[in-house]
Amino acid sequence: MTQPPPDVRPPATPPDAGTPTRVWLVATLTVAALEMIRASGPLLDRAFATSTVAAGLAAAGTYAAAGLVAGLVLLATRCRSGIPTTAAVLTAAGVLAVARLLAQAVDGGALFWVGLVTVAVAVAALTLAVAFVAGRPAGGRQAATGLLLGCGLSVGLQMTLGTWDAIWRDGWSGWVVAAVIALAPLLTARSLSRGHGGAAPATGRPRRLWALGPYLALAAMILANPAFAASQTGIALGIAGLVLVLSTVVGVWILLRPETWPGPVRIAAAVLLVAGTAGTMWLTGALALVALVVLSVAVGVVVTGTLTMHGPAPRGVLRTMGATAIAGLGIVLPLLLYMLDYDVPLPVDNAWVVVIAALVLALTGLRRRTPDSPPVEHPAPERIPARVNTVRLLLGPAVLLALVGLVPYGTSTTGPDVPARAASDDLTVVTWNLHYGVSPLTAVDLEGIARTIAEEHPDVVALQEVERGWIFGGGTDVATWMAHRLGMTVRFAPAADRQFGNAVLSRSALADTAVHALPYGAGPQQRSALSTTVVTRSGAAVRVTSVHLQHREENTPTRLEQLRTLLADEPVTGPSLLAGDLNADPGWPEITLLEDAGWVSAVDTAGSPDALTSPSTAPDARIDWIFGQQMTFTDARVPTEPRESDHLPVVTRAAPSS
Repeated sequence: MTQPPPDVRPPATPPDAGTPTRVWLVATLTVAALEMIRASGPLLDRAFATSTVAAGLAAAGTYAAAGLVAGLVLLATRCRSGIPTTAAVLTAAGVLAVARLLAQAVDGGALFWVGLVTVAVAVAALTLAVAFVAGRPAGGRQAATGLLLGCGLSVGLQMTLGTWDAIWRDGWSGWVVAAVIALAPLLTARSLSRGHGGAAPATGRPRRLWALGPYLALAAMILANPAFAASQTGIALGIAGLVLVLSTVVGVWILLRPETWPGPVRIAAAVLLVAGTAGTMWLTGALALVALVVLSVAVGVVVTGTLTMHGPAPRGVLRTMGATAIAGLGIVLPLLLYMLDYDVPLPVDNAWVVVIAALVLALTGLRRRTPDSPPVEHPAPERIPARVNTVRLLLGPAVLLALVGLVPYGTSTTGPDVPARAASDDLTVVTWNLHYGVSPLTAVDLEGIARTIAEEHPDVVALQEVERGWIFGGGTDVATWMAHRLGMTVRFAPAADRQFGNAVLSRSALADTAVHALPYGAGPQQRSALSTTVVTRSGAAVRVTSVHLQHREENTPTRLEQLRTLLADEPVTGPSLLAGDLNADPGWPEITLLEDAGWVSAVDTAGSPDALTSPSTAPDARIDWIFGQQMTFTDARVPTEPRESDHLPVVTRAAPSS
C-alpha cells in the first residue's frame, strides 16, 4: 500500500461537517454588523449638523456602498460567479478586522469617515458570509441560526457593557471588546478556509439575499436592542436583556430540529412576525413583552424560509453586488424614515415603517420559486437531533453574558437604593440637554457626561433628550446607565416615543412622579415634562420639573401653549424648581410668561445673565434655564468645558425659602 508523502495531510474538517463553524461565522459577523449599525446613528449625527438632506444622502450612500465592497472582495478573490468562496469570506473578515480596529483608534472627523467605511464593510462581510453558508444543502437553516444566535450574542455583549458600545470607549475595556469583535469572525473564517468549508462548497446564493436588510433593521431596533425592550415594556434593563437572550435560545432551538416545516407553520410564523412587530411597537408593559418574545421566536422560521434555495439566483458579481447594496438600503431606509419623522413628520405613524419592514421580511419567507433549470443534486444533509446537535453549545456565551449584565442592572427600573431625604437643605441642581448622548465631536461619551455631572456633586439632576434605545443615539440606555454610574435614583418620562424623553436623577428618594404630555402644536415632535418631589434634610418637599419645549425658532405659539398646559397641570403649592431646555432666549414671550407667573431665574438672580448655553462649541444662545418659586438661589453658573452634548449644563445652588 502506497503511503502519502509525510508533508501531505488531508484537510482538517470542523466538527459536524463544519456546521457549527459556519453558524459561528455568521453569528460573529452579525455581532460586528449590529455594533456598526448602532454606531452609524451617532456618526451620521455629524451630517445632520449640515442638513437633513445631507444626512439622508450620507446614510443611503454608506449602506449602498456595501455592494461596492462586496464586489471588490469577489473580484479580488476571483469569484467571477458571484458565489462567495472561503477565500472571499476570509478576505472580507480580514478587511473588517482592520477597519474595526482602526475605528477604535481614531476620533473626531477621522472617526466619521473610518466609521462609515466600517459600516459598509461590516454589512458586506455579513452578506457574503450568509450567501456562502446558505448556498449549500440545509444552508438556509444554518444561516438563519447564525443570524439569530448573533442577535443573542449582541444583546449579551451590550448587557456586559451597560449598552454603551465598545467603539465609543477609550480605555482598555473598549480595546478588548473591539479586538474580540474584530478577530472572532477572522479566526472563524480562517478555520473554515483551512478545512475547505467542512462540506461541499456553495453552489449558488439565495434569490432573496437582499431580505437580510429588513432583518437587520428589525434586529438593530428591536430584536437585539435591550434598551428598547426595557423602555418599551417598562421592565428593568437586566431583565429585558435576559428575556431577549432566552427568546433567542428558544428560536435557535426550534431551528436545530431537523424536521421540515409544513406550509401552515411557515404561514403562522410569518403572521406572528408581523403581529409581534406591531405589538412591540404599539403596545407597552406586559403585552409589549409578550409581543417581543413572539417576534423573537417566529423570526427564525421566517428567515430560514427566506434563505433556503428553491432555485439559486442568477450568477455574476454584479448581481451579488446589487443584492448586497439592496440589503444595505433595506437596513438604513426603515431606520432612517422612522427617525426622520421626528424632524420631518411622515403622513402616518412612524411605527408603520417598522411594521412594513417586518411585512416585507415575512413575505420573503413564504415565497417559493421554481428553478428554470433542474436543481443540482446534493447528498441529503445529516439530520442531527436538537438534543445532541453541537450547535446548541454556541448558545452558552450569549446566556452567560446576559447573566453577567443582570448583576449590575438587576430588577430595578429606578436605579440604586438611595436615602429617603437629601443630605442638606441646600440643593445643588444641574440641568442638561444631552442631545441623546451624542457629542458634536462625533462621540458617545457617557463617561464624560457622568464625570461632568459628578464634579458638581449634585443632589438633583434634570436631563432632557435622554435616549433609551434610539439608533441615532447608538442604542444606549442613558437613563439606566447614568443612574448606576452616579449612584442616583432615576425617573424617566417618554416624549417623542418611549425611547426618548426627559429624566430626573436624585441622590435621595423621588416621590409623586407625574408625566405631563405637552401640546404638539406646530410640531414636529411630541414633547413632555416630568415632575417629581425630593425632600430636603429638614423635611421640606421640593417639586422638581424637567421639561423640553418645541425647538424651532418660529414655534413660540406652540411653546407658549406648552407652558400654559404645564403650569395648569403643575400648580405651585410649595417650593418648586422648573429646569430644562425651553428653546427660548431672555426677553422672549415664553420667559415673560414664566416670570409673570412668579417664576424666578437662577442665573439672573445668582449668576451671570451673559452666560450662554447653546451650541456648546460656540455658544450664541441662552435657552437652558432653571427657575424657582419659593426658592432662594445662592449661586448659578454655566460650566463651559463640557463638549459631550450640543448644549452646556446649568448649575445652581438653591434652598426652600424660609
